[in-house]
Amino acid sequence: MRLGLGEESAMAKKGRPFVYQSEDEKPVTVSLRLPRDVYDRVARYVKMHPGMTLTEFFLDGARLRLETPADPRDIILSDDNTVIQEVQEMIRAAVQAEIGKLGAFMEQATNALTLTPAPAEPDPALSHDSNTVIQDTSAQPQGRRGGMRQPITDLLREHPEGLSAEEIRVHLKAERPIGDVLQGMRRAGVVRLRGEGSQKRYFIAEQTP
Repeated sequence: MRLGLGEESAMAKKGRPFVYQSEDEKPVTVSLRLPRDVYDRVARYVKMHPGMTLTEFFLDGARLRLETPADPRDIILSDDNTVIQEVQEMIRAAVQAEIGKLGAFMEQATNALTLTPAPAEPDPALSHDSNTVIQDTSAQPQGRRGGMRQPITDLLREHPEGLSAEEIRVHLKAERPIGDVLQGMRRAGVVRLRGEGSQKRYFIAEQTP
């Protein structure tokens, strides 16, 4: 259906024609071709709002479209610099927030790498053919037990009559039993053991009667 907005407005307002001060004030007549179903809906809407005309309906729709752009392209192409600045500020704030998150993540990663201890170098003496070897501490003479042999030897030289294991421990002020040390010295032929039960005495091998 073809509708002339200027004609419809003139029909709604009868009487003396409007007098305009200039050509700029004079409205422009626009002809529209509307599908029948759209026109029927518009007509029902106008009928439900007394005092509204078709011209006013379409003018309100045009103003709403121009003043409230729904398409993002309308916002970008709008002449309203305030809207453009607001959009730019929103984008700038979002970018700065992401940069801050990235900076915090990089700082945490750097701190973690700094605090992580470097792997210890393997001991060449404890590895062979890329196989790990368990170190046998009992076989090392530099330990506490190995260090007891010389004091025991010197003590027994001072006591040719022989000493029991407990007497040797008391003389040397050893905190732990020294029976395993004495057994090792016997196997090495450094000391000899004589007697039974409570009469067992240790002697230097060359001093054994």
